[in-house]
Amino acid sequence: MSEVAFEPFYERWADRLGLGVVGKLLLSVAAALVFFLPYYARVGTTALHNWSWLLALLIAGAPIFLFFATATLRQLFPLWEEHCEEPGLATFLVPLNRVLSDRNFVLAGLGFGLANTAMGALFGVSEPDPVAALLLFAGFFIAGFICGLPAWGIFGVVTTFRKFTRAAELKLDYTAPDRCGGLSFFGAALVKFSVVTLAEGGLIATYILMASWTRESNPWVQLVMWGWIVFPFLLSLLVLLVPALDLNRMLRRYRQDMERELKSKCAVLRRRIEENSGAADLERLHSEYGYLCSRREEVHGMRNWPFSLGATTTFAGAFVSNLVIAVELGKTLFGA
Repeated sequence: MSEVAFEPFYERWADRLGLGVVGKLLLSVAAALVFFLPYYARVGTTALHNWSWLLALLIAGAPIFLFFATATLRQLFPLWEEHCEEPGLATFLVPLNRVLSDRNFVLAGLGFGLANTAMGALFGVSEPDPVAALLLFAGFFIAGFICGLPAWGIFGVVTTFRKFTRAAELKLDYTAPDRCGGLSFFGAALVKFSVVTLAEGGLIATYILMASWTRESNPWVQLVMWGWIVFPFLLSLLVLLVPALDLNRMLRRYRQDMERELKSKCAVLRRRIEENSGAADLERLHSEYGYLCSRREEVHGMRNWPFSLGATTTFAGAFVSNLVIAVELGKTLFGA
């Protein structure tokens, strides 16, 4: 993988089809059919009534969301470069590629695949046919593997971003129309990452809570089950808040520095005005003082968080709706 480009293996596989977005959709659907077609051939229409179709849907949804998140990340690169003190994509692409290497993606996928398979065994598959049960476990592994890729992607984005913001300062501009130093594009991207994670988490929660499990009445199994349900919600908060906290720190410090600088300049001008300068000079000083005051108002009006009202509302709506759905499904399942 080039250190000045970001093209994980799943992107390269999709590009080989030469169909653009259609190719990525076909690849996503194919991943689901690898599980669902053999399972349907084995159990027939039972697959349409035991929620295994939803397992296939979340398998197809995970790579679609992953491709969307990757495209969103790529769109950040030119904007990110503009705000770097040292120009050059390598400033952040080198560490990004190190964390989000093909090897690390595959290892994360295998880890999540095995963990998801273990969860299926712990919950207890209510499938009397051993072949059909084996196919279900294969579906659990595929779902875990594919969902593990965006989960690792979130970790990679968060850790890389934190290392970068701590090692280098971004160029900020208090006159930017977004009233956020020009960094609102980061906030919009973080919200997209978070919302697609919530969407996949909603599918996972629905499948876990609606499918039939032989040990679902065991309180310890229920505890693990809810932990596995909550995990995507925690990831959505992680990718949203951790980078935002770093940006908040940078924005607050920038505002404080600019406010201190402008306040000092205003104090100097006020002293010069009060010293009864000549009429012509006094008019110029008043003009400069008014200009500096307007700049102070712009700095004072800056937001400390890189989220617009629309982005915040989008995330809050997605988070609350998914949480309500999960809770209501849980009440139905556990008879609360």
